[in-house]
Amino acid sequence: MEIASVVGTFVALSLLIFLALKGFNLLIISLAVSALVAITSGITIDAALTNHYIEGFIGFVGNYFLIFLFGALFGKVMEDSGAATSIARGILKVTGKKSRLSVIIAIMTITGALTYGGVSLFVVIFAVMPIARPIFKELNIPWPIFIGSAFLGSGTFTMTMLPGTPQIQNLIPINYLGTTATAAPIVGIVATLTVIPFGLWWLSREDKRYQMKNLGYEDTKGDDTFKFDNKQKYPSFILSIIPSVILLLFLNIIKLSIEISLAIAVIAAGILLYKYIDRPMKTFNTGAMNVASPILNTSAVVGFGSVVSATVGFQMLQDAIFNIPGHPLIAFAIAINIIVGITGSASGGLGIAMDTLGGHYATLVDPEALHRIATISSGGLDSLPHNGAVVTGLTVAGLTHKEGYKPVFWICCIAPLIALIFAIITAFIIYG
Repeated sequence: MEIASVVGTFVALSLLIFLALKGFNLLIISLAVSALVAITSGITIDAALTNHYIEGFIGFVGNYFLIFLFGALFGKVMEDSGAATSIARGILKVTGKKSRLSVIIAIMTITGALTYGGVSLFVVIFAVMPIARPIFKELNIPWPIFIGSAFLGSGTFTMTMLPGTPQIQNLIPINYLGTTATAAPIVGIVATLTVIPFGLWWLSREDKRYQMKNLGYEDTKGDDTFKFDNKQKYPSFILSIIPSVILLLFLNIIKLSIEISLAIAVIAAGILLYKYIDRPMKTFNTGAMNVASPILNTSAVVGFGSVVSATVGFQMLQDAIFNIPGHPLIAFAIAINIIVGITGSASGGLGIAMDTLGGHYATLVDPEALHRIATISSGGLDSLPHNGAVVTGLTVAGLTHKEGYKPVFWICCIAPLIALIFAIITAFIIYG
């Protein structure tokens, strides 16, 4: 039964990835593959779906709904007011656009600043796309380099590594470990100083490979018919960054909860940027509804993961993880990467890992180190092709997986795994 359970889990995972790439809704396919896992693991389908799946689904919604809601509202206000675009333009003035490398750095910096300021990856790409397209066309930079640059800024160091980031991956361990968003700052900074140079090196090398093949923007631009609103009036750069500064101040200095910090930031953004929003009621209504897709899709994969975690195959895998020789941090990092790879979600997989494994490792490792290694690990194999943010990012950029997934894989999977190695070494030195 154990072997059948393991095989069934990996077949279900393969189907999940395949069907997600084909465009099937995660809510539907997560139920289907959960049923397959149940059949191969000796669990009744009724118990798998109405108990394990629903418990995981509801548990994730219950724990993180307010974070997703206030985050969606904050992002929508920043988007519709033009504040996100204003921040992007301000950063571009500093970094410049005279060389290909400066453009790559600019896109990374823009998306990094926005996500560290509390804007979600889903919103960031909408803010950067209208600015990036003409620049990449002007300098004839292959368009897949854009998606790699954008994900380097939004899907690596500001998502899991930098201390104090308000992204949900950095917040999940707090409830389990009693830590703060700034846990193990040096470990996170070391990881950041690893992932940025590697990412820039790889993107620059990939750009040169395109040049050697005489492939430029026009050859690789994908579907560039996505329409954007053309605002006539934008808030100033200083005014635009104030809501994000307020968020970071209340979260990391005053140390309020992320829910309250985000709520205050939403109120501040609404007041400061009100006159730049054409239809405020529509902005807030749409922002509130924007919470549905991200949290439901993430909860769906958490539900699938909860079914998997109830199987004898997962118990066998968990026992194998517990018996990995060496330091517990290494075993925990491996475990999280396996789980986020299965679920295709950094936040969903991390939630499952903390539920099933966190208590065990919390008795073995310093909570600060465990927090930071957990968050960094969640940003490794999560970015496989079925990841929701990857699918969304490529779709908005007008690229297929065949055209644009390669830079995502190198930037969001390989680079964070390399950074994780240096982070673990640093944690050994500091925390023992």
